[in-house]
Amino acid sequence: MKYVLILHASAGFLALVVAPLAMLSAKGSDAHRRWGRFFFYSMCVVVMTAIISGIVNNNVLMALVALFSFHMVASGYRALDLKKLHEGQRMATWDYVLQGSAGVINLALFLWGLINLTMGRKDGVSLIFFVFGCVGLFLVWNNVHKFYKRSVDKREWLYMHMSGFLGGYIATVSAFSAVNLHMIQPVWLQWLWPTIVGSPLIAYWIRHYRRQFAKGKRVSDVFHTHVR
Repeated sequence: MKYVLILHASAGFLALVVAPLAMLSAKGSDAHRRWGRFFFYSMCVVVMTAIISGIVNNNVLMALVALFSFHMVASGYRALDLKKLHEGQRMATWDYVLQGSAGVINLALFLWGLINLTMGRKDGVSLIFFVFGCVGLFLVWNNVHKFYKRSVDKREWLYMHMSGFLGGYIATVSAFSAVNLHMIQPVWLQWLWPTIVGSPLIAYWIRHYRRQFAKGKRVSDVFHTHVR
């Protein structure tokens, strides 16, 4: 377990560092793709080691939050293959597996938190489970809903990519904060401040780009891009 935790911490630190590099790189460039893949595969290692550690150390929160964050990252990665949503592209097997399993996990988080809060247990874990469950269920619904909308923006895959990877990065910062920023009190705030700060920023960012594209601007006019 010592080596599992070292691997977990190393992969988490790598994900924390390389994600901003992908954000700052020209969209579509080799650097953007490279750092994005580094972030995705780092999160794969984080999730696997978190599940192992969670089972061995009876730390359910660690395992479920890791799965919660991986759902967002995996959805963002999957979005790169969903560029024909506006043409009626339908869910593939991977989409059913990803969104279906995430729906079950996030429903468990939500119900666990809700039941404990209803029973008067005001501990931080119950609140964390409840908030993450709400966010996770909303993301599952939003991702699935894109396949069945009558009118789909041809850049819907881009918004899905942005929200998935940025949301996954928020979860990474949350885990880093919970482990290292003990000066933040109460404990639930250590976990939730990145969500409180980051979620509105993601929503604003995506809405801003929607408005820019609605005005007839091209991707190259809005993003610093490098099209191969």
